[in-house]
Amino acid sequence: MAFDISNYVTVAERVAMFYEKYPEGSIQFEFMGVMDGDPLKMWGVARAYRTPDDPLPGIGTASELIVGKSPYTNGSELQNLETACWGRACASLNIGTSKGLSTKEEIMGSRERQAPGPAKSREVVQQPPSDTMEADPWLSIPAMDEGIGSDEDETLVPMCLHGAMNRRSGISKKTGKPYAGYFCDNEPQCDPKFDRS
Repeated sequence: MAFDISNYVTVAERVAMFYEKYPEGSIQFEFMGVMDGDPLKMWGVARAYRTPDDPLPGIGTASELIVGKSPYTNGSELQNLETACWGRACASLNIGTSKGLSTKEEIMGSRERQAPGPAKSREVVQQPPSDTMEADPWLSIPAMDEGIGSDEDETLVPMCLHGAMNRRSGISKKTGKPYAGYFCDNEPQCDPKFDRS
């Protein structure tokens, strides 16, 4: 069954609902730093004040990866954290929760965190052709089940008929699932070499 993200509201929709309901309100964000026990994540808190003297504002917390895994999050990690906290603070006041507590951004973020990670640049290693046979462009492709992740194979980049393949990772627009691997950017395109998880 396909995942339908249209069932979730965005943070922008929640914030608009908050200010429509509380025109004198204010949403304030506080960066809390790196998470204890998880040095790869940071966290923050937002407080949604319904009035300037609101004694019990709506409070929302969130965490984000310090280094985003996709081109969409890498470089804007703190802004994503702030946005997530705003959405949670509004949700704590029951604003924009008719379809659930999570926002579209949170659902997309959780799928990104499942992605294998940012593309790593690797050195291209080619084997010289044999004197007795024609050069085989597939000779330098490491088998996907042989020692991937070991220090020895970290420098290898798969080759295709066109040369070195390019590493990419992200979230599939078609399936909504994370992917990572090596791809051919030439025509006709060679088959991709996906990471195994």
